[in-house]
Amino acid sequence: MSRLRHGMHRAVLVGASLLRDAGAGVLDAVAELSASQGHAANLERELEQARQHGRWLSDEERAELQLQGQRQAQRRRTLLVLAAASLLIPLLWPLLPIWIGLLWWPVTTRRVLVVVGAGAGATIALLVLLLVWLLLR
Repeated sequence: MSRLRHGMHRAVLVGASLLRDAGAGVLDAVAELSASQGHAANLERELEQARQHGRWLSDEERAELQLQGQRQAQRRRTLLVLAAASLLIPLLWPLLPIWIGLLWWPVTTRRVLVVVGAGAGATIALLVLLLVWLLLR
C-alpha cells in the first residue's frame, strides 16, 4: 500500500507541476498578447496622427503633441472647477458664461473677450479724456 500511496503522491506532484507550468505559460501568452495589442494600438494611433498631419511625426513632435494634449486636459479641468465654483457662489454667477464659453467654444470666446476688453479700454480712455477736459475747462 505504501508503494501505491507513494506513486499516487508522485503523480499528484507531477500533475501539479505540469499545471503550474501550463498556467505560467498561459500568463506569459496573455502578457505577450496584451503587449502586442498595446503595440498595435500605438501603431494605429501613430497612423492616425500621420493622416491628420499629412506625414509621419518624429518622436519629438509626438512628445510635443502629447504634452499639448496634457496641457489642454489640465486647462479643461481648471475651467470645470472654475465653472463649478461660479455655479455654487452666487457672487460669481456673472462669470459662469465666460467659463462655459471657454469650455465649449474656446477660440470664439477668446476673440469675443478680446473685443469686449478692447472696447472697454477704449471707453475708459475716452471717459478719462472727457473728465480731464471737463476739469481743465
